[in-house]
Amino acid sequence: MSKKRRSTVGWVVTLAFLGLVFDGYDLVVYGAVLPRFLLGEPGNAVLGTPLTAAQAGVVGSYAMIGVTIGALVAGTLGDIIGRRGVVLGSLAWFSLGMLLSAWAPNVTMFSIWRVVTGLGVGALVGITGAIVAEFAPPGKKNLATALTYAGVPVGSLLSALLAMGVLPPMTAPISAHTQAFHIMFSIGALPLVTVLPLAIWKMPESVAWLASRGKMEKARQVSLKTGIPVPPPPPAPVAGAKASESRAGWAGLFSSYLVPTILIGLISAGCLLLVYSLNTWLPQIMQGVMGPTGALALLLVLNGGALVGTLFGSRFADKYSPQRVVAWGFLIGVLSIGLIGLVVSTIALPSAADIKKGITAEAGVGMVLLLLVIIVFVGVGTSGVQTLIYAMAANYYRTNVRAAGVAWTGGFGRLGGIAGPILGGVLAAAFAANIEYIFYVLAGIALLAMIFTIVLPKPKTEATVAQINPAAAAVAPAPVEAVTAPRLYETIMVVVDETGNELTRDRVTKFVALTGRKVHLVYLAPERVMAAEVSVNDVDIDPKHVGDLQEYVNRVSSLGIPTTGQVLSATLFTRGEAVVQLAEELHADLIILNTEEGGQRAKAELAEQVARSNPLMAVLIARSTQSLQEAGLSFAR
Repeated sequence: MSKKRRSTVGWVVTLAFLGLVFDGYDLVVYGAVLPRFLLGEPGNAVLGTPLTAAQAGVVGSYAMIGVTIGALVAGTLGDIIGRRGVVLGSLAWFSLGMLLSAWAPNVTMFSIWRVVTGLGVGALVGITGAIVAEFAPPGKKNLATALTYAGVPVGSLLSALLAMGVLPPMTAPISAHTQAFHIMFSIGALPLVTVLPLAIWKMPESVAWLASRGKMEKARQVSLKTGIPVPPPPPAPVAGAKASESRAGWAGLFSSYLVPTILIGLISAGCLLLVYSLNTWLPQIMQGVMGPTGALALLLVLNGGALVGTLFGSRFADKYSPQRVVAWGFLIGVLSIGLIGLVVSTIALPSAADIKKGITAEAGVGMVLLLLVIIVFVGVGTSGVQTLIYAMAANYYRTNVRAAGVAWTGGFGRLGGIAGPILGGVLAAAFAANIEYIFYVLAGIALLAMIFTIVLPKPKTEATVAQINPAAAAVAPAPVEAVTAPRLYETIMVVVDETGNELTRDRVTKFVALTGRKVHLVYLAPERVMAAEVSVNDVDIDPKHVGDLQEYVNRVSSLGIPTTGQVLSATLFTRGEAVVQLAEELHADLIILNTEEGGQRAKAELAEQVARSNPLMAVLIARSTQSLQEAGLSFAR
């Protein structure tokens, strides 16, 4: 990657990260300040009139209504006016919304400005993934996406930390609470004078978007300035694809994936319901147990757990599949949320009147530390799971319906985000004297989401690009004809990737030329697809993969062996099954694994996946050794 391109990508990822930091800040700031909205009396309250728990829940949901609308509109606007315009506009929009919310004179105006703020936040979240994916180089999209979306839990952590320092004791006068409210929400407007000016200076328009709109001259100008290459046209559709698989977008989504789509929507909605109910109501619910500052500390460690789940969960998802890791994540959520309820049930809570006076339960240091540790796992099993749900959807659907599938996952899921604060308010009012039941209900929701994840049908294997034949100039002078001499194998399938060792490839080439009647080369492109990489014109196959495979096909074909090839788009956790399925379709007698990504251990795991899928399939593992005895090959069973 050139220095110019590295600088551009660095700026884009940094600006996107900072934008999502303030998205995470907005997620938590309302819940942090919420207990102050319940104080006072008419004419002497933070918002003019004190809110009831039910009213506070409804007001908390208004921002998510705006987020839902903003996210839906962002995609359309981004396709019309460009990615850069939507990013700059949404930064300015939600910053102004936060500033106006900070100085709202009453509940009505505060509610209106929360919807307005949500529109900007939703638009920013909706466009950030697309612009980062379009700027990140091949092979680095997962890293860029992970770094960018880490901004959400970081912002939530900062919000909780600031609240602990800014918010006064509950017994302070209403004027002090009002001043703290102004400060907390005004901080959310800082992008107007920090991130936005930097973005105007350093955020270029997407070269991919310019090219897709036919603005090739402008695309080339931006490409020269930023080092971002102009993308080639997408590859041709797969020859011989089924008619049902040719249906794209929403039509293909609901005709081919009806039941899975409903389940994934419910999983996403259940997770966001947990995220928003806890981030909105946890400080208020736990005030009687730990006091105002201690309750905010719970909010801090909750989002610390979310950060851990976000960063480490994707590593496990690469190996074991997002679906399996999401199910385990929900199990952690079920157990930890239920355990919070059990622990709280052993504590004698003060009355609501005493809590307003600042009186808290007599919980020992050990009990407080236990609660803090458990809440970390609650964060892992709720907010930490949400990013993986988008990855699960992105990996589940075939290419031409993937954008619709991810949009459905986010859009339907946000219904849970809207319902979360409302449900939290209803539960807080209904179980004010027995708060353990609040956690039992939330644990039940996590259990349902886990069950939906477990029963989700297995995803179909992704299609492959059209067959690649030898280039005419690369074939030996004599035309390649069918091999008539006796051979050990009728059809050999060789699986390769972009990291293949040249010495080993040369040995494999000679081996198949001596033992096979015909050869089919399969170029494995195992990059995990992230939700942020999905667009309407989504393609899985990097043209570099096609070029590398073409060179390998030419090399084998030049030895006089009929050779074809294709690129197989398979995620890391499904590639063994995909390889066996393709081998069976080709009636291959032998599979040679000549992959290097991840080292010998990864190759052995691939061989194990193949063996599990079809124990009768003959498999050879190509090893990068200098030994003539092994000759680059060793048997695997």
